[in-house]
Amino acid sequence: MTERRELRGYETASDLAKKSKEVAEQLRDPQMSAFSQQTLSRLEGDKTGELIANARPRIQRMLSYLLGWSAEEFEMNVGVGIPAVPHFSNTSPLSASSPPTPDIPEGLLEAGERFASIDPLIAHPKVQAMLARQGNFGGRGPETAREWWSYFESVRRYIEVDE
Repeated sequence: MTERRELRGYETASDLAKKSKEVAEQLRDPQMSAFSQQTLSRLEGDKTGELIANARPRIQRMLSYLLGWSAEEFEMNVGVGIPAVPHFSNTSPLSASSPPTPDIPEGLLEAGERFASIDPLIAHPKVQAMLARQGNFGGRGPETAREWWSYFESVRRYIEVDE
């Protein structure tokens, strides 16, 4: 879940917890509720799935919604079945207040050119924006095309792009 959270543009558990409060206030749906940073940190650290499975269904739904996963996708990726997620669409939850599109670093643009024949997704503008937005690597992001390619490969299985 941590990688998915980061791929969705939320560098910390606190960032996603804040977003859950905003969405809960906007939607006012009794089937979904906000969660705290502490709750999210516990759920992200859950290695067995027990904490996630025992979380309130309203929190499970909100988490799935913010991660951009349907109930089926949540179960596939997390291993825990949850109730259907209201208001879900593959393009929704973050569209109105996603982090702004960053400048794409030269190394990432070069990686898109050099490695698109291996995996064209690395050259997709939405993927490049998502990759550039990440604050990983201990505060120092990838710089060279090879580093960007390596980073892309490490998160590739979590990337989906709707046209």
